[in-house]
Amino acid sequence: MEANWIGLLLVVLGAYLAFKLLGAALRLLMWLVVLAGAYWFLAPMLGWPTVSDLVYVFGPDLGGRRIEEVLSPAGVSEGIGGRVADGVAEKLRSAELPQWPAPVEEPVAPELPPEPEAVEGKAGLAPRSEEPGS
Repeated sequence: MEANWIGLLLVVLGAYLAFKLLGAALRLLMWLVVLAGAYWFLAPMLGWPTVSDLVYVFGPDLGGRRIEEVLSPAGVSEGIGGRVADGVAEKLRSAELPQWPAPVEEPVAPELPPEPEAVEGKAGLAPRSEEPGS
């Protein structure tokens, strides 16, 4: 019975600490957003590199284009159109269709010699071989 109370106390304590940890993580995230926003507005006034410059240098490879060129409406439509439609039809046309498997010829069994006709012998059975003296 005491173990149940201890377990319940540990669950409540874990939930409280998880809530506190999540709150601290969200506070840190909000501070990062505030600092990035302040940098966004203050960097051009102070002569520092803009956020666009930082993304261009340290960010993903955008094909030599700046973030403003990529996120412009024309840039977005060109990028999406190029990724979706270009080369799809050519790839589908060049794909080779699977061929039907070649038919397998089954070997023909050799013909067996004709069986000798059964002759009734002793007890109604056909003799296996000629008996000398019969």
